[in-house]
Amino acid sequence: MNPLKLKPSAKDKNSMTRYEELISHIKQYNKVIVAFSGGIDSYFVLKASIDALGKENVLAVTADSPSLKESEKDATNILAASVGAIHKVIFTQELEDPNYYNNPNNRCFFCKDELYAKLNELKTEVGIDYILDGTNFDDLSDYRPGYKASKNQGVISPLAELGFTKNEIREISKELGLEIWDKPSSPCLSSRIPYGQKVTKEKLSIIELAEEIVKEFGFVEFRVRHFEFDKPGAADKKLLLAKLDISQDEFDKLVNPDLFEELNRGLKEIGYDFVTLDMGGLKSGSLNTDMKLNSIVSSLKS
Repeated sequence: MNPLKLKPSAKDKNSMTRYEELISHIKQYNKVIVAFSGGIDSYFVLKASIDALGKENVLAVTADSPSLKESEKDATNILAASVGAIHKVIFTQELEDPNYYNNPNNRCFFCKDELYAKLNELKTEVGIDYILDGTNFDDLSDYRPGYKASKNQGVISPLAELGFTKNEIREISKELGLEIWDKPSSPCLSSRIPYGQKVTKEKLSIIELAEEIVKEFGFVEFRVRHFEFDKPGAADKKLLLAKLDISQDEFDKLVNPDLFEELNRGLKEIGYDFVTLDMGGLKSGSLNTDMKLNSIVSSLKS
């Protein structure tokens, strides 16, 4: 089945009818592993899989690595338990792959390829034939090198195949009482580093700490983008710049000089030399724009 040839969900169908279609679709797989990131899409697939197959035939698996926030990993345990899922955390070593840590624009391919290769090994060990993920129909129109990896590894994307859009998933999840139905997307920490700048544990650690600081000020949907460039006159030293991408819906919180000062101080205390705000707000595809900013910032050394 080619999901690219399918139309998005029919607007004239009741949302619960659509959910029943998903359950019926998943029943054909008998026993499944669900690649469970803790986001609403994979959570929705996990819930539907349990409703379709029973919890004894579903294994939720989360990949743990330095690019996953500790808070996100903790959340997967709670969410899996909330729907009665058997949950397993595995460790992935994408940071040991130069194809990943050199951070090309298809970095996600190597991350997902590592994950799904391990899931394929696991499904053989536990006697499960299929792996499901949370890729939805909207994802197919975006630049998603990780999707290519999933197809190479034989992973099934039921939401994409049935034309479920992000808005539809949130709507049905709300009706089902899934507590994270409106949870903002939260891609891995490596996505905060511009393409071409190496991904390291040290960078991921400071990004995670920076985002915890921003979160403490009450912001919900945001990213801290991490840039580094040579210090003028000392090429062996780096200057660090944090760019805050905050949802425009939360800009009203920013009109506060005291908050600006505290944010600036907090991020500088953990190692950033400069803190800036993207006046365009948080948006998808920021890494592509950040490639341009990185070029501008790098030119400052001259």
